[in-house]
Amino acid sequence: MSEEQKLTKGISRRKFIQGAAIGTMGLASAGVLAGCSPQEASKSNTGSTAETSEITAWDTPPEAISDNAIKETVETEVLVVGAGNSGMMAALSAAEAGARVILIEKQPTYITRTYWMGAVNSSMQKKMGIEINRNEIAEELCRYASHLCDQRLINLWADKSGEMMDWLVPILEAGDLEVVLEYDTKEGFYPSYPIAHIAVNRNAEYKSSNALIGAQYYMPVLEKKAIELGVDIRYNTPLAQLVREGDGTGRVTGAIAKNKDEEYIKFNAAKGVIICTGGYARNPEMLQALCPDSLSTGFCIAQSGPLGEGIKAASWVGAALETQHTTMIFDRGLVPDGVKLGPPWEGTYWQLGSQPFLRVNVNGERYANEDLPYDFGTNAVLLQPERLWWQIFDDNWKEDVTRFHTTGCARIVNTEGAPPRDGVDFTAKGVETYIEKGLIKKADTIEELAQMMNIPSDKLAATISRYNELSKKGADEDFGKRAAHLSTIEKAPFYAARLSGLLLCTLNGLRINTDIQVLDKNMNPIPGLYAAGNDAGGFFAHNYPELLPGVALGRTMTFGRIAGINCAKQSI
Repeated sequence: MSEEQKLTKGISRRKFIQGAAIGTMGLASAGVLAGCSPQEASKSNTGSTAETSEITAWDTPPEAISDNAIKETVETEVLVVGAGNSGMMAALSAAEAGARVILIEKQPTYITRTYWMGAVNSSMQKKMGIEINRNEIAEELCRYASHLCDQRLINLWADKSGEMMDWLVPILEAGDLEVVLEYDTKEGFYPSYPIAHIAVNRNAEYKSSNALIGAQYYMPVLEKKAIELGVDIRYNTPLAQLVREGDGTGRVTGAIAKNKDEEYIKFNAAKGVIICTGGYARNPEMLQALCPDSLSTGFCIAQSGPLGEGIKAASWVGAALETQHTTMIFDRGLVPDGVKLGPPWEGTYWQLGSQPFLRVNVNGERYANEDLPYDFGTNAVLLQPERLWWQIFDDNWKEDVTRFHTTGCARIVNTEGAPPRDGVDFTAKGVETYIEKGLIKKADTIEELAQMMNIPSDKLAATISRYNELSKKGADEDFGKRAAHLSTIEKAPFYAARLSGLLLCTLNGLRINTDIQVLDKNMNPIPGLYAAGNDAGGFFAHNYPELLPGVALGRTMTFGRIAGINCAKQSI
C-alpha cells in the first residue's frame, strides 16, 4: 500500500483531537477558498479503502535516523527538496549564482500542473502600456486575507515578480515557447488585474487549450537550463528528515533521503536546504487538523506528491507553521449520485462550474449571489444542507456563456488579450459526454429535471420562475447579481449539475521572512533553512484571490528564485 493510500484511510478520533489542538486558530476561522488554474476533467482521483493502517500522527517527530543507517553521504552547497515550480526555480537560480546544487524529488520526474504566472510591472506589461499600482494590488491581497498575512511578503512579490518574469521570459523563448499576457480581465464587483503571464507552445498538437499552455512545456526548458548550469537532479529520492545541529537549536546542515532501493542517503548542504515539496493536499490527516473544510469537496486534482513531507520535516526541527488555514478550492467539483464528499474524492472536474448560472441547494432553494469569486461561492454552500449545490441552465447556455465573458481559468470564449481557450463548441462535447455518463442531468421539462435531482418539482419550479422574473427585469432584487450575469431558464432541454468545491492545493505552510528563511516558533530565522511555494505560509489566509489569476504561481516562482539566490550567497 502506498503512503498516499494509507493517509486516505479513516482518521482516528485520537489523531483528530491531537491535530485539532494544534490547529485551533485555523479551525476557529474555518473557510475555504478558490484559485485559478484549469485542469483536465477526465480522470478521477480515488484511493483504496480496502485496507486499514495506523499512521503516526503527522506532528509527532520520528526517531532520528542513526548514522549507522546511512548508506551514502553526498556533499553539496545547496540542497533543494522538490522539483516543482519553486524547487526548479530555486535550483536554477542558486546554480546561476555560482553554488553547487543538488535537487532531489520523490517522483520520477518534475511536477507539471500549473499555468498562470502572476507578475507586477513586467517588461511585457510596460511594453503594452499596462501599469499596476503596487500598493493597490498589495492592499487588495491583504484585504482578501483580512490582513492575516505578512504584508512584507506580499510587497516582496509585488516588487520582485516583474523582475523574475523579465529573467524567465528569455529562457522560455530560447526553449521555443511564447509568453502571452492575459489583459482582458473581468469586470464586476471584485477587483481584477492583468497580471497573468502564460507560456504557450504554438507548435503543440491541439487536443484542448490546456494542451498548449503551462508547466508541461516550460518545466522541461527549466530542467534543461538547470542541468546546463551543473545542477545534479536526482529523481525517485524522497525526503525523510532534516539534519539540524545543536540538538535541534543550531544550523540546518542537510537532509536525509531515500534512494530507489529504500536506502538512506545523507546530503550535507554547506550553504543550506530549500524546502519546495508542495504542501499537503493529499494528506487527509493534515487537512483535517489544519484545513478541515477542505474535506467538504467532491474532487481533488492535486497530484499524488503533496503529502506534507517538507512541512513535517521542518516542523520536526522547530519550524513554525502558519496558523491561518488556507486552501485553493474551485467551484468545479462535479459529484456523481451517491458519492460522499471528501477522500477518496470520487468526483470529477466540471469546467462550466464557475459560470454564473442559477444555483440552488439540495432543497431547490436559491441561497446566494452566483456571481462570486470561486471561494466565496464554495464558502456560501458550507451553510447549506449536505454542502452541495445544483447548477441549472437551459439550452441557451452557449449564448449565456459567451455573454458572461468570464476570465482567468473560468474563461470559455477566446478573445484578444487572453491565452487560447476551447470555446463553447468544444466545451459542448464535454457536456454531452457527462450526460452520457449520467453525471449531468438533462430533461425536457422542469418537472422531469426535478425528479432526476430528487427535489420537489413545485419547489424547483417556483425558484426558477422567480429567477426568470428577475432576469427579465434585469435586476436581481433577491441576491444582487449584476444584470450582465443573469439568464433565464426557459428553453428546453434543461440541465442540472450536482456540484461541490474542488481541492487543488494547500497554501498555509511554514512561516518565512522576506529572505525566504524559515522561522522558528519565536519568529527567528532557522539558519540554513528556506521554504518556497506551497511549503511557505504568510501570504494568503482562508481564501485564494482567484480574480488575481496567477498570483499563487507568481509567488511560488518569485520566492523560489529569491531563496536560491539568497542560499547561494551564504558563506561556508
